[in-house]
Amino acid sequence: MRYLSTGLLVMLLLAGCQELQVERVTTGEPAVAFSTYKWGVAPLSGTTDASAQLVELDEEMRDMVAAALQQRGYRQVAQDQDADMVVDYQVAVVDEFFSGDTRDPSWDKQFDSNAPQGVVELPPLTDAPLVIMSVGIGRPGGAVIWGGRASELLTRPDSVELRQRLIANGVSELLRNLPPAYQ
Repeated sequence: MRYLSTGLLVMLLLAGCQELQVERVTTGEPAVAFSTYKWGVAPLSGTTDASAQLVELDEEMRDMVAAALQQRGYRQVAQDQDADMVVDYQVAVVDEFFSGDTRDPSWDKQFDSNAPQGVVELPPLTDAPLVIMSVGIGRPGGAVIWGGRASELLTRPDSVELRQRLIANGVSELLRNLPPAYQ
């Protein structure tokens, strides 16, 4: 279930978000008694086509999702048939992100990308990478019941602490409505 819809990406790019933006799954599905889970996706560390930055982000997000599930009493199981639910996640970085200027919404309309430097005053956070996280939890083979997408600008990409805090906040927000495990 690794997903990142192009429409959402375009919407996020145009929105000029500068703080955590969250879109939760709203399916209207009834509450389900889950207690065990399996991962629906393999970690990126086992692939050769992912950048080192994405592998690092993937590991951090997987660890944070696992910690959040464990804190709510969920247990990861080794056998797929023993899992009540499937947990999918994805983290992506958009390096060439233009944030716009939230103080002046008309600024984006006035921007001329061909203008020489100094002619147009660039807003703060231009070129800050955008981190997009998604988490989906549902029945094996079924639709996503909990989760959603969160995104935020990474204003200091070289700061591991800031990056981990950003991912922790995103995971926390996305799993906020996940009920405790059924005992």
